[in-house]
Amino acid sequence: MRGLDLTMYLRALPLYARNLGVLFPPLVAALIAIGLSYFSGWFFAAMSGAGGGLINLLINVMYGFAFGVSVIFADDAWRHGRGNLTSAWNDSRRKAGNILLAVIGFFFLVWIAHMIGGVSGSAYIALALGALAIWAFIYSIPAAAIGGTPGSAGLSASLQAARRHPLATTILVLVSLAVWIGLSFYAVEHLPFNDIGNEIAAALLRAIALGYIALVVARQYSDLAFRPYW
Repeated sequence: MRGLDLTMYLRALPLYARNLGVLFPPLVAALIAIGLSYFSGWFFAAMSGAGGGLINLLINVMYGFAFGVSVIFADDAWRHGRGNLTSAWNDSRRKAGNILLAVIGFFFLVWIAHMIGGVSGSAYIALALGALAIWAFIYSIPAAAIGGTPGSAGLSASLQAARRHPLATTILVLVSLAVWIGLSFYAVEHLPFNDIGNEIAAALLRAIALGYIALVVARQYSDLAFRPYW
């Protein structure tokens, strides 16, 4: 079945070991996020933390853009065996507007889906609708970053790709969520360091998770979006 390549999840591991630069953009974003969190706690203290939502939005957009840079790097790594971080950064700067539009659209629609599910009063329904939104729009950032798709059209392109290849997309979402939750939540809970040490280690774990997710998402998107590697 075209687009369904289960071996890529294993082949991504040695490729990751040769291309650790794929985790660098989300690591930088994570470290900046730590600084912003401390800054917002001090800056918005007089307003009882009223600006926390704005900071969280900024952090999410920053993570999303960093993920876009990693996807560009990952695409280069799959194609040539080695990615080039400088080239990925320069390419992302040229596509910054489209990537940011895709990032904002992705987070907004996932948030809307989660909120609609929350109206039901069931956390399970909210999580299910959020996961469904991720399934539908998981290719939106790769579409803008490596597919040459305008940011405003990335969401539609992602939905079409997901509908054409539902099984491959479902497996991609499940693996990505398992990696993200396993490293950024469960592993973080067992960190043995002090407060700042835990935060730095947590930032590294999140970057490692996003680096792997960028590799598998880039490969999957390329296979589904009419640009197979081989």
